[in-house]
Amino acid sequence: NDPTPRPITSQELLDWNTVAVGDKFGNICVLRLPRGAEAAAAVDLTGQRALWDSSHDVPKLEVLCHYHIGEVVTSMTRASLVAGGAESLVYVTVTGRIGALVPFTSRDDVDFYTQLEGSLRTEVERPTGRDPQSYRSYYAPVKHVVDGDLCTAFAGLEYAKQT
Repeated sequence: NDPTPRPITSQELLDWNTVAVGDKFGNICVLRLPRGAEAAAAVDLTGQRALWDSSHDVPKLEVLCHYHIGEVVTSMTRASLVAGGAESLVYVTVTGRIGALVPFTSRDDVDFYTQLEGSLRTEVERPTGRDPQSYRSYYAPVKHVVDGDLCTAFAGLEYAKQT
């Protein structure tokens, strides 16, 4: 039971309580069952109760992260991009674009890339003239995701702007 109704086009179970979904509007989000929901018998883990018997007390899922891709996500899977490395969420869109959501391993990485993304929003030339933050937040605000497309634009900046 998602707090925002979304027509899901693809999904991938990440763990027992967490699922990643892509919708027809080009968004990817990760949803999690609230803590204590399974202990409170709010969710029937056995599948013995009928859907209409339990629909009134099903808890709303928590949105852990949200990101607008801009294309309909047709498939997603968990995969390790490097042998022995951490798993990433790899997705494919309707036009054939392949992307990945890669988890950071340390808080320092999160702080660095968040600051880099914030700086690049004002420095990088936009071919469409649109603000990257408003584009990535088209349907809902970006939550807990760093825009990798924007961070890769750092290499294309003049040396004077990089320092």
